[in-house]
Amino acid sequence: MAPVVALAGAIVTAPQVYHAATASPPALSTDIGAAHRTHLTDPGSGGHVATPALRSHGAQPADSPRSADPSGQPKQSRQSAKPHGSGSPSPGKSPAPSKPGPSPSPSASPTPSGPSCTGTTGLLPENYGAIVTYLMAHGYTGLAAAGIAGNIYQESKGNPESVGSGGGGLIGFTPLPSGYVTGNVSADLVTQLAAIVTYNQQWSQYIPALNAASSASSAAYIYMSDFERPGIPVAGTREAAATAVAAACHL
Repeated sequence: MAPVVALAGAIVTAPQVYHAATASPPALSTDIGAAHRTHLTDPGSGGHVATPALRSHGAQPADSPRSADPSGQPKQSRQSAKPHGSGSPSPGKSPAPSKPGPSPSPSASPTPSGPSCTGTTGLLPENYGAIVTYLMAHGYTGLAAAGIAGNIYQESKGNPESVGSGGGGLIGFTPLPSGYVTGNVSADLVTQLAAIVTYNQQWSQYIPALNAASSASSAAYIYMSDFERPGIPVAGTREAAATAVAAACHL
């Protein structure tokens, strides 16, 4: 009896022992995900510190129906096996370059508009249509161009191959520069017209008055006096030819 009495006395004197012995075991937490997160955030456990990205993809509770795929494999394992960016090309292969679209067809270069020179009567120099068109494209009015053409008629009749004593070409270049008269009429015409435009620049202070002329005959006289400055003026012929050119080109 002594041991029984001693045990009863111990229970009476130490009720906390009795409570511990008779208490039910603590219920296990069903929030396995919470325990998992605790483990992740506990540096002392050796796990990685959780980041917002990890928390947003935390493990589901073990008893959740979403924790496993119907096939029996964990969803996370199936996703990790899937390559990232399924639309990306395989390693080591370059994507095929896209086929460029057809290039737009280049537009045709616009043809400079010029006067319609169709006349055949009067003192018309050769190539007068080309002469007027070129000069108008290089800053001269139609009447100014006709005035210059009238002077060309007097000097060479519009023939770029014309050669006289001491000079030659459209305006009687003196001395005649090398390469101005070569036998190629078309090429020499362009060369000499460009030379006339350059030649006129030394008298550029008179160009505004030439372009302001109110008639082809006035333009012819201005060009003769301020640009050509010939030893034998024959102003009447120059003016008549300029008037004929203006009429033939409808200026």
